[in-house]
Amino acid sequence: MYCRLQRALLTVQQLYSHASGVANLLGKELAEHSCHAHSLQLLPRATTAVTTFLILFKIPDWHMHPGSNLCFLSSRDLPLLRDAAAVNASFNTLPKEANGFPANKTLQDFLAANFGAAGSDFESAVPEDFYAEPDNFLPNVTDPAIRKWALQVNGLWQDLCREVNESVMQQPQLHSLLPLPGITAVPGDRFRELYYWDSFWVIKGLLVSGMTETATSEVTNLLSLQETYGHVPNGARVYYINRSQPPMLSNMVRAVYEATQDDSFLAYALPLLISEHNYWTVEPKQVTVSTDSGSYKLSRFYADWFAPRPESYLEDFQSAQGMSGSQQQQLWHDLASGAESGMDFSSRWFGNPDNISTIQTTRIIPAELNAYLYQMESNIAELADGMGNSTLAASFRDFAAARKAAINTLMYNDTAGRWFDLIIDDTTRSPVAAVQNNNTISYVSQYIPLWVGIADEGSSQAAAVTRSFFESGLIQAGGISTSTYNSSQQWDFPNCWAPLQVLTSVLNPKTCFPYSSLNTVSF
Repeated sequence: MYCRLQRALLTVQQLYSHASGVANLLGKELAEHSCHAHSLQLLPRATTAVTTFLILFKIPDWHMHPGSNLCFLSSRDLPLLRDAAAVNASFNTLPKEANGFPANKTLQDFLAANFGAAGSDFESAVPEDFYAEPDNFLPNVTDPAIRKWALQVNGLWQDLCREVNESVMQQPQLHSLLPLPGITAVPGDRFRELYYWDSFWVIKGLLVSGMTETATSEVTNLLSLQETYGHVPNGARVYYINRSQPPMLSNMVRAVYEATQDDSFLAYALPLLISEHNYWTVEPKQVTVSTDSGSYKLSRFYADWFAPRPESYLEDFQSAQGMSGSQQQQLWHDLASGAESGMDFSSRWFGNPDNISTIQTTRIIPAELNAYLYQMESNIAELADGMGNSTLAASFRDFAAARKAAINTLMYNDTAGRWFDLIIDDTTRSPVAAVQNNNTISYVSQYIPLWVGIADEGSSQAAAVTRSFFESGLIQAGGISTSTYNSSQQWDFPNCWAPLQVLTSVLNPKTCFPYSSLNTVSF
């Protein structure tokens, strides 16, 4: 540990200078987004200051000796207590030690005088629709021990629900947290903010608990972000605005609408879903793939960021060591784009599965992203029908049909019985040439198209994919592994992530085929 921190010190002055440039870049990017932020006019200027501190405080954190109480994981989102210019001037006058940085005690005193407590930009909120024992709660769960545990899980909503502090709404320049109009449920622990695709499962849990008002609030928060920024950011922090996450918003809207039948909610949500669809289906996120049989439009993850991510500055900076300036920018772009996938990180995104510096996210056209977009297009068509807009519904059914054809034509492999990502030969050309990235590693993402209905019910394709899944090596004693390759990345073997257990729920007789022939498979 000591040696690692000492090595980090060797580049600390270079990093300090570089970090200021990155903060300026973030401020410029946010200024460009300000055309969407009509209600948040202070945000661009404010964010530059907050993010400067976010980056610069991570640098001295590297040389903290073991036992220091100053940790970036807890200090990265501390709200400012006074004007950023005054805090910056105070920081610049701090006495420095021989290593060029203030002493630990000096930094801690500075933090205490100029920053609020971690998490103080949120306030606890007990939703009015919370009940310790909800009506009709999991009626099929009858085992007393399991039912007791489920009710304890239900009780966690009291601990996880938050409201944005009034200061965030009135003085956004002092916060990295984005303003939100209603109650939200946070993941917990050090994750103190709303995250995009996590919210789909949060909402499903809230609905199981009968908390339709809170579920509606959670979706409305995301819709408000879409309305403000033209997309749903990765999370509700200023440094997440440069990217989104897997587009699950239409699933959330549909789930809440089916539970509430609130037409006014749907009237508000539907235009914003169309706006999100546009975000994912224009260049550079959308590419046209040219083949001998025709051209197809598919989408990829593509963050609007070409520098170290402010929230992971050290890791990104170190991954780029030894590269040219243009190579570094491309690496940082691909790292941010990999984070947009929600699977950050996985060998799936790497040229060399053991080396994160070979990440090539923007060269990859992901199977599961296009499956989600097919699902979005299908959902919008169905919701438009519910609003009586048959013209809009027909347009989105056409979009969905075209995407389904592209996914099956370009990504499906008959021999393997799964959908492979495509890898682009040359990203500077348009249209692009792309081929299946069919390496020997199995990934859960290769089977997600089955979940959204890319394979027709009861079809031979659905049967082949299901058989392939059982033979893939992904099914482990503790659940469905993210991949079959142990790269040490968190979205690889042996890790099992809760969302992926749902997204691979292929054992559905309505979708697939009778499983009697697979009854020898062991779990």
